[in-house]
Amino acid sequence: MEIFKKLFGSRRKIDLDEVRESLASKIADLKRPAVRLEKTSQVKISKFGGKPFVEKNKFAWPRSNGKPMAFLAQLDLAEISSVHHYEWLADEGVILFFYDVLEMPWGFDPKDRGKWCVLYQSKADSYIEYPDDLGDELKIKEVFIKPKHVEILPSYDDPSVEILKLTDEEIDAYIDLNDGSDEALHQLGGFPSSVQGNYMDLESQLASNGIYVGYPKGYESEKAKKLESGAKDWKLLFQFDSDDDLDIMWGDCGMIYFWVQEQKSKINQFDNSWLILQCC
Repeated sequence: MEIFKKLFGSRRKIDLDEVRESLASKIADLKRPAVRLEKTSQVKISKFGGKPFVEKNKFAWPRSNGKPMAFLAQLDLAEISSVHHYEWLADEGVILFFYDVLEMPWGFDPKDRGKWCVLYQSKADSYIEYPDDLGDELKIKEVFIKPKHVEILPSYDDPSVEILKLTDEEIDAYIDLNDGSDEALHQLGGFPSSVQGNYMDLESQLASNGIYVGYPKGYESEKAKKLESGAKDWKLLFQFDSDDDLDIMWGDCGMIYFWVQEQKSKINQFDNSWLILQCC
C-alpha cells in the first residue's frame, strides 16, 4: 500500500506542476493594475463614511424619493494617482459616493436610476454637516483609506478567462491562484471581484440605456444587441465590499460596484454612472 501511495502521490505532484506551468503561460497577459483601498489610522481625504468634503457653495446633498441618501465614501484622486495613474480618471479632485441603502437597488432595472449618486468636486474646501432628516442608521462610521497599487487577475468566469478554454484542472488551479483575501476587497479600477459573474460592464451599458436586465430576455432583445459593443466603454470606478469594521453588509455578504463610461470620466462627468449590487 505504501508503494502505491508513493507512486500515485508522485504522479499527482508532477501533474499539478504541469497544470500550473501550462496555466501560467496562458494567463501571463491577463493581469491588470488596480488600486486597493486599505483602511488606515492616518488622517486622509479618502475615507469611508463620516461627513463629506465638498465645494460648500455648490454642493447639495443627494436624495432618493425625497430622502437623503447615505454617504458611502470619498476618494481623493491626488492620493489615488500617487500610486497609479488611470488615463480615464483625473489626478486631482474628490469623488463622492452616495446610495439609497433603505431601498438598496440592484441596478438591473433602468428605473433604479437616481437611487445612487456619484459627484465630482474639483475644489473641495469644507466638511459639510449631515442633513437634519438623515437618520443615525444611515451615517456610516468614518474610516480613513490609503491606496495601494496591486496587479490582479480577473475572476475565473470573466469573459477574458472563458475564451482561454481552460481544462477543469487549470480552472481549479486558477481559482486557487486567484483566491480572495480574508480582508474586505475595496477597490478602484481593475477587474471587479464578482460575486455573481462578471458581465457588469454589459449590464451597465444595457440598463443605463433603458433595458431591464433582471431576466435573460433583456440581453436577447434587438436593442440590446445593437448596444452590446458599448460595454467596452465602461470601467469599474469603485468596488465597495461588505465590511464588518464598517458594520456594512450588502445583501448576503455582497458587494456594490460603481461603473462609469470612460469618455465621461475623462471630463469628470459621473451623472450617468451605474451601480450594481451582487450578493450570494
